[in-house]
Amino acid sequence: MDKQRKRSRVLQDLLILVLAVAIVTILLHLASWSSLSVSVSFDPDPTVTRSPLMGFAPDARNVRLCEQSDLVFIELRWADWEPEEGVFDIQRLESRFNVELWKQENKHAVLRFVCDLPGDFDHLDIPQWLYEQTGDGTHYDTALGKGYSPDYANERFREAHQKALQKLSDYCSKDSFVAFVELGSVGHWGEWHAQDADDRSLMPDAAVCDKYVQSYVNCFPNAKLLMRRNYEIAVSEQLGFYNDMFGNLPATEEWLTWLRSGGSQETAGLPLTLQPVEQPGRTAPVGGELASDVPMEDVLGESFGELLSSLTASGVTFLGPNVPDLCDARIAGALDSILRRMGYRIYVNELQMRYSFVSRKLNISLSWTNSGNAGFFFDWPVTLYLYDANREPVYWEELNLDLRELNARDRLTVQTQVSLDETLRDEFYLGIGITDYSGSIRLPLAYDMGKDPLYIGDTQILYHYQKEAN
Repeated sequence: MDKQRKRSRVLQDLLILVLAVAIVTILLHLASWSSLSVSVSFDPDPTVTRSPLMGFAPDARNVRLCEQSDLVFIELRWADWEPEEGVFDIQRLESRFNVELWKQENKHAVLRFVCDLPGDFDHLDIPQWLYEQTGDGTHYDTALGKGYSPDYANERFREAHQKALQKLSDYCSKDSFVAFVELGSVGHWGEWHAQDADDRSLMPDAAVCDKYVQSYVNCFPNAKLLMRRNYEIAVSEQLGFYNDMFGNLPATEEWLTWLRSGGSQETAGLPLTLQPVEQPGRTAPVGGELASDVPMEDVLGESFGELLSSLTASGVTFLGPNVPDLCDARIAGALDSILRRMGYRIYVNELQMRYSFVSRKLNISLSWTNSGNAGFFFDWPVTLYLYDANREPVYWEELNLDLRELNARDRLTVQTQVSLDETLRDEFYLGIGITDYSGSIRLPLAYDMGKDPLYIGDTQILYHYQKEAN
């Protein structure tokens, strides 16, 4: 019996020892991660004004100005695109507008295809061969200038236009360089208005205009499309809009009235109906340029306050090709004021982390917001990164977040779980990266990073965790 008691005592002691070790191990584990209960808020940084897909869009031929922007503007005449029937001059397009240079510098383009640019003398902006096949348009000499307005209702003209537009789309679809396409084609400067010397409208009626709009919708499914006016078809197709008269207060007020209240536009046949738009600049992009009929010194001088107000009210994403001298240090303050009222400002406004001792995973919650005046219109991937104490990446995950959803919501919250191993026990960094589809262009988060901003490579670090000292 004594031997049995001793053996039982030994087993009990071993069991107690095993339990003690297990308890100590659990307590040590709990202590190791006990400080991983984090809640951090972030403030927006209004000084973040240089970001992809927004801002000024100077003429792509002007290398000096385009070096100061992330967008460039390509205004392509049909006569230059298809000088001979069925022959599309890609080489001229690329060389004239410095396409390869801007692609190498990771810029994006705004494209407008035009058929009628009023000038100082009578001329053609459509190909000569097409003029010879149709020739039923109108040569005009008006206060706007001189030129030729084709008959947009002509079936041969529309057939040739469809082929030219499709070839342009095929070229642009090779990559994502062309991000925005303004529906030109119709009217003076591609602005969907045209008059003869007697001030009679040369615009085709609503049915014909709708066919041109539908051609663009079919040809450019990936680019974001913008129209000069909020026609019914443009609203139903969820297109954006552009105003080429920013800085001209009466013209811009009229344009804003169209967006708010709708209206109609005279044509050679049935009028075009304009439909009200809710939240312009949030539901779809808004672009345009500064008015060419107002001196730039007035736009940036006595009219400057009105310009800033109209940019805010419009929810503008970009301005071009008529822009101020972006290299002029004397107007740097004015340029900054304009940029602060344009585009998106995406950032994480709150980070929460909680370690689960049951699953042994770190629960991460990220609250996102867009404090800008405009939306973000592309589904660029958003990636969460974890780096170890040596700032080496040990984990990354693409988050289930579509930034376009922020256009209609004040805040979006995304949650994820991360398994933490011993390499991250004492220290790690949590960062966020937003890139284009190729991963070569990065969108900066517009939050206040403090006096000593922290990056690992080009990834912005939201939080640096260090184990509390005993």
